[in-house]
Amino acid sequence: MRENALDEMFAEFEADARTSFRPPGVPAVERRVRDRRRRRGRLLAGLGALLLAGPAGAFAAGRGADPGPPIPTPAPAVSPTPAGKLPERKVSLPGAPGRLTELRFVDARNGWVLFDTCGTPDPGSTDCRRAVGRTVDGGVTWHLTTPLPDAKGPVNLLPVDERRLTVRVGDGYLVTNDGGAAWSRHPFDSPPPVTQASSATRSGFFVRCPERDGQGARGMECPRGELVRIGSGPVRPQPPVPLTGETDHRVVEGGDGRLWLTVRDGGRLTVLVSDDQATTWRKLPTGTGAKAGRLLVSPDGADAWLVTVSESEFSVTAATQVWRLVGGRWEQRPGLPDSTSDVAATNGGVLAVIGAYGNAGFWADGRYVDAPSLAAALRTGTDESPSVEVLRDDTVVVTTASVRIVGIGSGITRTWTRFS
Repeated sequence: MRENALDEMFAEFEADARTSFRPPGVPAVERRVRDRRRRRGRLLAGLGALLLAGPAGAFAAGRGADPGPPIPTPAPAVSPTPAGKLPERKVSLPGAPGRLTELRFVDARNGWVLFDTCGTPDPGSTDCRRAVGRTVDGGVTWHLTTPLPDAKGPVNLLPVDERRLTVRVGDGYLVTNDGGAAWSRHPFDSPPPVTQASSATRSGFFVRCPERDGQGARGMECPRGELVRIGSGPVRPQPPVPLTGETDHRVVEGGDGRLWLTVRDGGRLTVLVSDDQATTWRKLPTGTGAKAGRLLVSPDGADAWLVTVSESEFSVTAATQVWRLVGGRWEQRPGLPDSTSDVAATNGGVLAVIGAYGNAGFWADGRYVDAPSLAAALRTGTDESPSVEVLRDDTVVVTTASVRIVGIGSGITRTWTRFS
C-alpha cells in the first residue's frame, strides 16, 4: 500500500475516532454547563439591575472570591471524608411553612435559608408564605428569624455575613442587621448599605453608574461606571481603565486588603491591583494574550491566578490553562483537566475543580487530585451542571439545583457534607 494511502487511512480513522471516542453526551453536557452559566449570569445581572434602579446602585456585581469579614469563631476539627456516600443533613426549620427553596452559607458555621409555600417563582404571587432561618453551628440546627414583613412576588437571599442579610422581594428589600431579630423595608430606588454590601467587596468597593445618571441608568444599559466605596462615594482618582457598558468588569478584595480590578474588553483581559485601598493602581502584564478567561484570588489574598475557564463560554474539548502570579508576573503552570467546567481558588495555592461529567477534585502543585466521594455525589441523582465557590474562611461549596455540598478544612483535605 502506498505511504500516502496509509496516511489517508489513518487520517480518516482519526477523524472518526475524534467523535466515536468522545465521552457520551458531549453536546448535552456542554448545554447543561451553558444553561447553568446563563442562569447564574441572569441572577447576577438581575441583582445588578435591581441595584442600578437607584442613583446609589451598583453598576456590576463582583464579590466573587471576596472573603468578607474575619470569622471570630474557630473552624471545627477536620478529618477527611472517607470514600463512599457523603453524610447528608436535611435542613429542618421548625415552624416554617412550605419547603426549602434557597440555602446560602457565608462561612463554615453560619448560613441562611428560605422556606416558601410557592413553587416556581411567579412575579404575580401574592399568597405565598415565606420564612427565613439561620444556622450558627454549620447546619446542624436551624432557627427561625423574626417573621418577615409581607413579602410578595419573587424572593431571593442576598447575604453579607452572619448578621446582615437582604431579602429581595417583589417591591423592594427587607433588611436585617442583627441576625434576623428585626427587619426594615426599603424601596427599589433606595437600596440601603447592607443591600449594596451584598455585591461589594469586604471593604465596601463596587462599580456603579455615576449619580448624575440618576434614573436614566436602569437595567444594565449604563454607558459608563465608576468605582465607589460604601459610605465614602466615588474613589479619586478613578482606576486608569475604562469601565463602560461594553466591558465586563469585576472587583475582588483578598483578606490581605489588596484590591483587584479586571476588565474584559472583547477578547483581552486587563488586570489591575491596588495595595492602598484604590488610591493607586498597578497594571499587571498578562503575558497570556487573549487566552485568560478570568482572575481567581484566594480568600486570604495570598494567591492570584488566571485561568482559561470562562464564566460565559464552555467546550468539553477546550484546553484549560493556568497562570500563577509570581513576583508581579504571570507564570504558566500545568493545565487543569480537559473537561473542567468551573474552578475557584482556595488558600495554600490550591484550586477547587469541577468537571462537566461530574468529576471533582483539587489542583495542587501542578497536578490534579480527585475527590472520589464528592465526585460520586455529583454523579448521582442530578443532571444539573454543578458550580463551585470558596467562602471567606476557605470553605468550599459545590452547588447544584437541589443541593449544597460543603467542604470544611484546608488544601485538599476536606470533610464533605451534603445539605438538602
